[in-house]
Amino acid sequence: MKRTAFVRLTIAAIAALLLALGALALRGLSDFELHNARITTLTFRAGSADLVGTLALPAHTPDAPIALLVHGDGPRDRFADNAMLPLVNRLLDAGIGVFAWDKQGVGHSGGDWLSQSMQDRADETLAAMARVRAAVGPANKIGLLGFSQGGWVIPRVANAARPAFSVIVGGAVNWRRQGAYLTRQQLQATGMQPERIDATLAAERRKNDDIFGRADAPADPRRRPDIAPRRFGFVARNYIEDASQALATMRGPVLAVWGAQDRNVDPADEANAYAHAFAGRAGRRVVVVPGATHGLLRARWFDYQLESDWPRWKTWLFVALGRDAYAPGTLGPIAAWIRSQ
Repeated sequence: MKRTAFVRLTIAAIAALLLALGALALRGLSDFELHNARITTLTFRAGSADLVGTLALPAHTPDAPIALLVHGDGPRDRFADNAMLPLVNRLLDAGIGVFAWDKQGVGHSGGDWLSQSMQDRADETLAAMARVRAAVGPANKIGLLGFSQGGWVIPRVANAARPAFSVIVGGAVNWRRQGAYLTRQQLQATGMQPERIDATLAAERRKNDDIFGRADAPADPRRRPDIAPRRFGFVARNYIEDASQALATMRGPVLAVWGAQDRNVDPADEANAYAHAFAGRAGRRVVVVPGATHGLLRARWFDYQLESDWPRWKTWLFVALGRDAYAPGTLGPIAAWIRSQ
């Protein structure tokens, strides 16, 4: 009799666990569809390119602040193959609208993102701000939320205009320094000895400076046959990018956030550089979140440089978790800070 009762209790416990896991997965899956939102497709022009994006506004907050998503590197459509939707839904639930658009040459947008400089991307973002303002009228505050490479774009925008708020996630100040950190992380992962890593990075820096960093000669793609020609042109346009001056003169409140386990940019060094640039300025906040990655995901499960490095089961886990894939102390505080501006 006791054995039968134990078996029943065990089965009940397993069933309860499976139900709980199923409920969690269903909630995560629901984060990959826009809900409780008013959806509008907007088109706008930047330079010679026509761009297309989605404006999502909270269903019951007519004067909601609106965050323009400024993407990082790569050919990203408006919601990054839906990977950004958990974040977008978290913002919508907090009463914050979002406008995101396909990068040039991606999805329904014309142009070519690889032909852009950071100034081109800033001009494009200013055009997006103007289009959203025309669509919603004067009541809504409009600000910026940028990831990674967006950290070179947003400071330029906030010097040309005054966003209601600027949030920079995983930003780097200096293009060359960020590239060296990323490569160091890759070499460390191979088990290479520290002295060899230092020598390799120094040699690569000298070579790249000679190719991309000379004002007296155009960069010659034949000297880096390992880089695709269009990507080579993109690097050449942006190699000397440094946001120090633009950060110091940004207009409007700024929140800069890094994950403490960022493998793409050095969170400690970049946070210090931002704090130095922000010194003496009101409305500036610099935060490093423990246990978070470059994209603010839980490092315990998503400790990779690129999503393409994830094993398939990690993608399934991300989908099952939805917004809960983000580290504690990230989405909630970001949303609260935006609402407080």
